[in-house]
Amino acid sequence: MKKFAVAAVSAACMLSAVVFGGCQSGEATVDYRLSEDGTHYIVAQVTGDLRALTEYDVPSTYCAEEGGQALPVTEIGDDAFMGCSRLAKVTIPDTVTRIGARAFARCAFTSFEIPESVTAIETRAFFDCGYLKEITIPQSVKSLGEMAFYSCTSLEKAYIKADIETLEAYTFYNSVYGQGQNVFYSTSLTKVYLSASIKRIHLSALAGNLITDIYYAGSEEEWNELYFYDMVPKTVDGKETEEKEEKRYDKKDVVGTTQLHFNSEF
Repeated sequence: MKKFAVAAVSAACMLSAVVFGGCQSGEATVDYRLSEDGTHYIVAQVTGDLRALTEYDVPSTYCAEEGGQALPVTEIGDDAFMGCSRLAKVTIPDTVTRIGARAFARCAFTSFEIPESVTAIETRAFFDCGYLKEITIPQSVKSLGEMAFYSCTSLEKAYIKADIETLEAYTFYNSVYGQGQNVFYSTSLTKVYLSASIKRIHLSALAGNLITDIYYAGSEEEWNELYFYDMVPKTVDGKETEEKEEKRYDKKDVVGTTQLHFNSEF
């Protein structure tokens, strides 16, 4: 496994005139892995002091050794930056096509730009990014995994331009437990922008939010064809089985008083 070291400060520094003191320095190392076919590199993991990594620019190419061949970096691997709780700024090059499972889980950025080159965002990729306020999922994305933005409790706007047919289970599910009270509070997501390619939405995909407005890129006729669904135990002769089947729900019961806006550009 190849490594790229990043030295950073892991705790706040006290500044007095031109003298720096009271610092505890740490070092985080970003490791790279060559793909099995030897054609590209994958951002594999961060080791060392995870809190030391506060910002990072993923390079478009990587070379394992001096004088070696530089190859494109095309993947942010599974768990790559997971738990980097002070990572507030990340730049992704347009060579990257895949963001792996839990790749940025529990990071600290308030915004994140997904380049148009990305085609796949895997399950829980941005799980529990509690400071993220706004996200745009570009049209290039063909696969958006379950729970991709689960528990992003500060998220206010989600622009889903992705060329997908299904918004999977718990994609944007958000809720915060009220300590000392037996209730769950809905979180910040109020406006959702949906591409016209979406044909079905899992019942839990947007749950736990106080969504006031849905902006839909398609027509009202196309919206009427879209449906919400859940997977429930299949019944045979009046008895539930381990097999599951799709159950559809009336959109009016799900959407309620949410304002719908058709033919929306975003």
